Parts: sequence; C-alpha cells; structure tokens
Amino acid sequence: MSIKGIDVSHWNGVVDWKKVAADGVKFVFLKASEGTSFVDKTFKTNASNALANGIRVGAYHYAKFGNVTEAKAEAQHFLHKITYPLVLDLEENKKKASKAVLTDAAVVFLDAIEKAGYFAVIYAGKSFLETQLDEKRLNPYDKWIARYNSFLGRSADIWQHTDKGKVSGISGNVDMNWSYRDFVTLIFSKNVSKPSTAVGTVTDGKESACRIVVNGAKLDAPGIIRDNLSHLPVRAIGNAAGVAVGFCNGKATLGKGVLETTIIIGETGYAQSGQIAEVPGYNLEWKQATREVVCTKGKR
Repeated sequence: MSIKGIDVSHWNGVVDWKKVAADGVKFVFLKASEGTSFVDKTFKTNASNALANGIRVGAYHYAKFGNVTEAKAEAQHFLHKITYPLVLDLEENKKKASKAVLTDAAVVFLDAIEKAGYFAVIYAGKSFLETQLDEKRLNPYDKWIARYNSFLGRSADIWQHTDKGKVSGISGNVDMNWSYRDFVTLIFSKNVSKPSTAVGTVTDGKESACRIVVNGAKLDAPGIIRDNLSHLPVRAIGNAAGVAVGFCNGKATLGKGVLETTIIIGETGYAQSGQIAEVPGYNLEWKQATREVVCTKGKR
C-alpha cells in the first residue's frame, strides 16, 4: 500500500487545494510551528481548505530544542486538534547536544503528543536518524524519513522521496511522500479502543459498544470494539447507505466487495470500520465525548 501525499509550509505560497486533490494527493502535512514562538501564517487556511477538498491533514513542528526542558516547551507550543498524525520534525542539532540528550528530548516531545491524545510521528533525514539519534529508543513511534533517491534503503512508515515534486495547484517544487500506513484506520481504531463511558454492551457483555451516526442520522444498531478495533454492523450500514448486503462462506459482502474482516456475533455480522466504509465512500470520525462513530459521505 502506497498513499500519495505532500508536505507544505508558507514557502509554497498560495495553494489551490481543489487542483491538488484532483492530482491524486490523499494527505498533507502542514508546517504549524517552529521553536517556541513561530507559527506558520498559512497553517489554518491551508488546513481548512485541504480538509474541504477531502485531503487528510496532519501537522509538523520544526524543532529547535537541545534538551528536555526546551523540548517540553516546544511541544506545548505545537499541539493542535488534528485527527491525522502530529509530527516532530527533527533535522538539525545546532546546539551540539549529545546523541543521548537529543534522543531524550525527542522522546519527551513525542510522549507529550501521545499524552495529549494524538498520534505521534518523528520526521528526520535517513542519515540524521541513524547517526545523531538513538533509533532503538524511537522504535515505539512511527517514522517519516527523508531520502531523496530512487530507493529508501530501510524501513519507514512514510518516505519523503523528493523535494522537487510537481503537483497541480502548487507553483514550483513541493515535497512528495509515500505513506505505507493507513493512518485514518489506525488512529480511528486506537481512539475507539479507549475505555467505555456508560454506553452499555453488546450480546454477552464482553464487547464494548459504540453508537453509529450515518450522514447525520443515528442508527439503532451499535458498533462494537473487538481486539482494539472498531467493527460496524454490515447490514445496518448497508441499509443506511442503500448498498446490497449478503453473506458467503462466513464473509459478509457489501455491494460487490467481500469484507475479509467479518466477525459473526449471534445473527449479526460485523466488519472493521475502515474496510466497511470504503464501499459507500464514507469518511470516519470518532467522537470520544459521546462514543460515536460518525460516517459521512464525501471525498476520500
């Protein structure tokens, strides 16, 4: 799986996000901040317009820190309410911190992102990550790695493969990325695995439940959480979306698609939310306060 994306800052000027989306871009990481005071003046406008055109939006912070105390301050300057990953952009060590100290600071920053309830990613050049940081200590976090070459030469969750890309709607060069992770499903599943807040249970009481809202209408049928993944009732979603539902050899079918993640509880078939939403083209959102899975028709 390779998902096409870009990263953008004020240096890219005014962006026509409708054209960007039409060019096949599925996600963007926008520069939000730098150090403890700088805020990218284009961040809010770009975020709003990219989302309006069906592009997933993450944010990144350009780090200036050289120790743990500075990293904590920069993390507080950075945090944003975003449903795609928040990224620590760590690509310089101008304060000449040791590998151990710089890694300590990176871990503190990333931990602050996670404690605030967001998905943390670290960005670095391949050489910088491998020589200036203790990579083993960063293994718990997803990695976005820059290497401008025809091959990456190592594992990564996102690969920034060039800074000279061309995309409709952006004048000049733009950074291009391939994501090898479906962060939408990953983050959604992570969020819905949080403890239940008096919503009740399904069937034998072992399944944590969640409500479902489809295009503004609440369904009577609840979703469930199993193995830390959210599952939606196939027939209820099919009925709401006007898509045919069937079952064959223990697998639910939705339209022409076979749902390989099907599980059967009693007489009801469920499938993982990320897969089940693909057929009608729903966007997914998790609302923790009400424990609702919100499915909305729109661009993906």
